[in-house]
Amino acid sequence: MQSLTPEGDELLPWLAEPWQRLWSAYTDGRLGHALLVSGPAGIGKRLLAGRLARAIMCTAPGADGSPCGNCPDCRLTASGNHPDIVLLEPDSEAKTREIKVDQVRMLCGQQALTSNRGPRKVLLVVPAEAMNPFAANSLLKTLEEPVASTLWILVSEDPARLTQTIRSRCQRTQLPAPPEQVALPWLRGCIGDGGTDPALLLRLAHGAPLTALALAESDRLDERAKVFDGFVAVGLGKRDPVGVADAWQGLEPALVLDALAGWLCDVLRLGVAPQAAHIGSPDKRRELQALAAAVDPRAGHRYLSRILGARGLAEATINKQLLYESLLVRWALLAQGQETDGW
Repeated sequence: MQSLTPEGDELLPWLAEPWQRLWSAYTDGRLGHALLVSGPAGIGKRLLAGRLARAIMCTAPGADGSPCGNCPDCRLTASGNHPDIVLLEPDSEAKTREIKVDQVRMLCGQQALTSNRGPRKVLLVVPAEAMNPFAANSLLKTLEEPVASTLWILVSEDPARLTQTIRSRCQRTQLPAPPEQVALPWLRGCIGDGGTDPALLLRLAHGAPLTALALAESDRLDERAKVFDGFVAVGLGKRDPVGVADAWQGLEPALVLDALAGWLCDVLRLGVAPQAAHIGSPDKRRELQALAAAVDPRAGHRYLSRILGARGLAEATINKQLLYESLLVRWALLAQGQETDGW
């Protein structure tokens, strides 16, 4: 089992209120057999779920439910070896990033076993929407016959992809992106001065602080700049779409498609309201504004639908060259005013 203990194990400031609600529900006996923690990526859903699992196992939690970090159970959890906490994730070695039925069946088998040390077994599925239909059906059968000594925690970025029958059998904890006045000081404290503007990082991360921090600590901003240069050059007719697609081969489709969708949204917004105060990429306003005038809104929305459709397949095994070529050829025509209803 992978460790569920974040470095430092400090409660993120925007999670304080949902944490107290969860802990109170547990201590008052109002927490049922299954919990669904949902919300956008990068806000700490998994951290909150992991904290609850650790607190349940801890033999000396604080008054607010904080795991002590020192008892034998906390040390077992920190090492990823607590026998009563089981974490199910997609197989990192598999071609697809889905959770399969055999994995869920093995996890469901844990429910029939009594806990070894803690008061309950805690079984986590992260992300829950990665379950294929057979796996989800297997889990549903287990949720329909709950065991009092087991707590299921499903963590989901997109709960709509779970069946209504699964959602209806879980207590819901919905986490929104935190307010900027809460997230920005935390982010600034993490990255310090001298780096990329924290406000820009937070905007690029759509308000998700952990995603913004990951941007600051990785080379994704450099990759984003590479994608943007190609996007603009193709739109202005300065580079061949096929050549740009080849240059993007080393980039993950999720990164490319998220970036393209965000920039196209900005182009469409600027085409309608050139002085729009809020756009997704404020650092690229000048370049995006130059492209906005040529893009027909209806054609632009059709193209955006294509990008979003491709984004839904980004985790599957796809031919990146063909995908990038197709999108870039269409973008070249769109940006030059040649896109028609027949596309």
